[in-house]
Amino acid sequence: MNNCNKFFKPGLLTTVMDGGAGSSGKGKVSSYITENSNNWTFACNTFAPQAGHWVRLDDGSTHFYQTLNGCAYNINKYEKMYIGPGATIELAAIYREILENSVPDHKLGISPMTLILEDFDAEFERGVKGFDNTPLVGYNEGTMRTGSTTHGCGSASARRLLRRPTVRTAKDIPELQKYICDVPNEITTRLERGESGLLELAQGYQLSMLHSGFYPYTTSRQVTVAQGFSDMFLAPKYAGPVVLNFRTYPIRINSKKFLALDDGRHLTWAEVQSGIPHTIYEGNSGHWYPDQRELTWEELTKSAGSPVDLTEITSVTKLPRRVATFSRQNVEEAVRFNQTAHETYLSLNFANYVDYTMSGTKNSWNLSDKMCKWIDNNLGEELTNMLHLIGTGAKTSETIFI
Repeated sequence: MNNCNKFFKPGLLTTVMDGGAGSSGKGKVSSYITENSNNWTFACNTFAPQAGHWVRLDDGSTHFYQTLNGCAYNINKYEKMYIGPGATIELAAIYREILENSVPDHKLGISPMTLILEDFDAEFERGVKGFDNTPLVGYNEGTMRTGSTTHGCGSASARRLLRRPTVRTAKDIPELQKYICDVPNEITTRLERGESGLLELAQGYQLSMLHSGFYPYTTSRQVTVAQGFSDMFLAPKYAGPVVLNFRTYPIRINSKKFLALDDGRHLTWAEVQSGIPHTIYEGNSGHWYPDQRELTWEELTKSAGSPVDLTEITSVTKLPRRVATFSRQNVEEAVRFNQTAHETYLSLNFANYVDYTMSGTKNSWNLSDKMCKWIDNNLGEELTNMLHLIGTGAKTSETIFI
């Protein structure tokens, strides 16, 4: 076992987050560092269900999370997992995840203020209903034009901000009562007695609502360490080390939406490919940093020397992602605006997209010349010194620990 205890410090909360625009494999990173350390006791998050986190293990099992932490499958290793007041819960997702991960009642704590996503939130964002479950009057393009997942999370947040009477939180759901607790106070008590824990952030820094370089092609909140602590309702003095995860070839969500002619529903890529009659809504999911260039998946597949098509489909919208070259500007900026008084560690996934022969490699001495050159060219000396994890495949174990 690689000793990942350095990522955790007594009395502090370690943050794992995506430094780019999401889908960098941060669930895998959380899984890896918690699997390979024994000096932490709890995990927490403030996820929203428009983002998904995948964990794949050597035993062949695959875990998909929209609500629980990426270490939920290993719930018996630690004392408790918490969902903070700034989270948004999709009820079907949390029920599924609790069941699939056999989470005991006493092992999960949910804030009474955690927001509940309603079906009509997604219907509004997809343009088929008015805001807050009102009838559609005139034309509503929803949030499609900015490349949103249209899952309804922005609508739900807006209803909470406006104090609408339709707002439900976890305290209003009978099935969740056994999990309700004072999450901020419980976590603070743990930290004050010297425990350490994991805070996972959803989505990615580049998608922050207030990022002047990318708004309005963003999510509905900030994706920063500071915002993570705010959403957990925790004091910033407990902010510990930060693990910033990136991918060798960053992605953004597909700009287009494919709408079925019969009922206007959003089609998956598989449904589009099957020939279901549809129209195409031409949105825009945003641009890249100035030092990036958009690629096709065909270009990337060829460059990596991969014998298989590397095209990726998103976890939630089920559409092909956009992909681009790496951005050092993005990394430097993400470090600058997410650093704490403690260490910032970099993690890098998809080394096999640089050199397919790296697939599954677990030892640093097996880094190929092509990968070493890529690191030198894209990170430089200072950022390379911060690099401690390199992912070479989809499984948690397919990671190089430095």
